[in-house]
Amino acid sequence: MKKTDFVNALSELDIPINEGQSSVNNASKYPRIVFWEIAWDDKLASDDVYITIETIQVSFFSRKPRHDKLLELRDIMRKLGLHPTIYHEYVEEKNKDRNYYHSYFTVELEVDNDE
Repeated sequence: MKKTDFVNALSELDIPINEGQSSVNNASKYPRIVFWEIAWDDKLASDDVYITIETIQVSFFSRKPRHDKLLELRDIMRKLGLHPTIYHEYVEEKNKDRNYYHSYFTVELEVDNDE
């Protein structure tokens, strides 16, 4: 799947989404998604032309477990033919009002070598 198609699908959730790190405006918003590349892999496509496959970590942050938007994200992933294992952790902050749930998974996406 192309990275641009994946990012467009994430935007259907209508929640803050950032690549790399949360923007200053989105850092305290819940739910939100942050995604970034964690690995590159060159694949020979044809005629000595390579494509790049990026392994992307997608992190979903919310104030409650099994948030409706997380379930919606899982449904979007299924429609795209992607079935990653989704991991979860509860993050406790010193200020109890700032505790949150972090759900995350990885996907492999094709990117244009121009990007």
